Amino acid sequence: MFSRRELLKGVAALAATPVQEILPGLRVVQGAVNSALLERRGKRLLIDSGDLSASPDGGAVEWILFTHHHRDQASGVAQLAAAGAKVAVPAVERDFFERAREFWDSADSILDHRYNLRPHLFTLRESAPVSRALKGGDAHLWEGLKFEVIHTPGHTDGSVTYLVEMGGKRVAFTGDLIYGPGQIWEIYSLQKRFPGMSGDYWGFGGAVEEVKASLDRVLERRPDILVPSHGVIMDDPASAVARLKQNLDAVMENYLTTAAWRIYFRGIYPAEKPPMLPPLPAVPYPPWIRNIASTTKAIVADDKAVFVADCGHPKAVDELARLRAAGEIGPVEGLWISHYHDDHTEFVNAAKRRFGAKVYVQREMVDIIENPTAYQMPCLFPESIRVDRALEHGETWEWKRFKFTACHFPGQTLYHGGLLVERDGFKVFFVGDSFANWGVDDYCSQNRCLLGRGVGYEKCIQVLLEARPDILMAAHWGPVPVSPEYLEKSRRLFEEREKLCQRLFPYDNVNFGLDPQWIRAYPYRQSALPGARVEIEARVLNHSARPKQVQASLRLPEGWKPGQAGQAAEVPARREGRIRLYATAPARPARRRHVLGLSVTFDGRPLGEVAEALVSFLE
Repeated sequence: MFSRRELLKGVAALAATPVQEILPGLRVVQGAVNSALLERRGKRLLIDSGDLSASPDGGAVEWILFTHHHRDQASGVAQLAAAGAKVAVPAVERDFFERAREFWDSADSILDHRYNLRPHLFTLRESAPVSRALKGGDAHLWEGLKFEVIHTPGHTDGSVTYLVEMGGKRVAFTGDLIYGPGQIWEIYSLQKRFPGMSGDYWGFGGAVEEVKASLDRVLERRPDILVPSHGVIMDDPASAVARLKQNLDAVMENYLTTAAWRIYFRGIYPAEKPPMLPPLPAVPYPPWIRNIASTTKAIVADDKAVFVADCGHPKAVDELARLRAAGEIGPVEGLWISHYHDDHTEFVNAAKRRFGAKVYVQREMVDIIENPTAYQMPCLFPESIRVDRALEHGETWEWKRFKFTACHFPGQTLYHGGLLVERDGFKVFFVGDSFANWGVDDYCSQNRCLLGRGVGYEKCIQVLLEARPDILMAAHWGPVPVSPEYLEKSRRLFEEREKLCQRLFPYDNVNFGLDPQWIRAYPYRQSALPGARVEIEARVLNHSARPKQVQASLRLPEGWKPGQAGQAAEVPARREGRIRLYATAPARPARRRHVLGLSVTFDGRPLGEVAEALVSFLE
């Protein structure tokens, strides 16, 4: 699969990779991840290969042990295995190595209408052979060393830690359980349902307790040194773990104070730990708004014409038709979409066809509505919806004695709009799924919920404080009371959460640890003819307050021809940069779908294959 020239090129590239000696016979190669290289009696063993395609000194690698299946841990495994290395993986995650090809061939069943976020999509693009599957309690013996296997789920469900005694020290290779004293690499991989939830979608931080228990399990083995996949080598494990548990608990306590899922899934989490803001007194529907079905609400004018907010329930179109046939409403003239989620969009096209309604969408959402498969996001309805009118933030228009004002409203998801509707001095703000009574819906980190002034919920709260609506209209729950006092309290909690996250993540902006899509390949899915030139953009959202240098390149399946070696760009502060890349597909692809990797170096730091794009071949 790999030519001698390619292998030699990989070895040359590794010569400049930083290497840190921890103990005699143990070095850490600091590339996309910390790859541990052990040498004994002229033989070599790796723990987590990262991008390594060979040992830095060119010697043969006999074994590779993986802590978990994420692609940044294992992107070099195919080349290493081709050169003769044997591969050992966590037993729970064996299929992600051996059956990666089948995983991607059936990925549409995961990508569309996605509410379960495990398994992660951050897995190998191509299958790799497995020589041994390891579970907690097993031991791997190699050249007189005994690697104890500790089951340490959290970052992934099957993660393991390897503990080995050498040079008089007990060394634990912990994967991504911990980054450094008090810190983790990112929190979005900890998205997991709490016991009693119907899906991972609502479980922000649901794996935090697993992480803490796993770290305790590691400490029970009395390690002297912790070697993480990302981060710094730790020689005081107990202190490093104690600080991390403290920081995780502080973030989760703050988060649970506002988490609206505690209103929807009562009994899962103790109501008093921590207490939420008490619900405000219920308010009625205004006489000119009707609840049609689930998320669908109708604004009804004096002449019975209707302007609809969201249309995602199967009964919504039929109910609108029934009301119209009964003379209770007139023509459906407009349809506004609060956000891209399938339970708000799935029957928009049916409504357009049946009633001829024009679709209104916030400018920031237009592309995900019209090109949904170009994105990898939860709750995705894969059918394109043509937008008739793109709305700018603050844009106003008149309709049948109503005044509408559109707003970018990135609460529950980055791709979310808000709509202020005024009539006779009464103001109703349509908030989609962003607020409840009283909590907020930032329970899915995969929705790209950001922190900071001018973004995420702090932006939403500022919009509401300036608009001063009389009530909120929540898509699922109907009229919701609102109070400036509650908004200010919520804003202070978000400001505090940002400070707490600054302790938890090793970045100059917390959103690098919160946003799973700050680096993404666009389009995520596309179709192409065999032999065609395929274009993919590396889109990088620089959350930092200063410009950053970015280099991006494609990692291609066998048979593809690269269009260029890679491209670089400077991304301005708090902007999304775009780097255009291209490659030529094979004329006779052996498979229906190929997966292309996107490798990125950000601000001088190699991140490895952090994103992927799917190309399906037309007949």
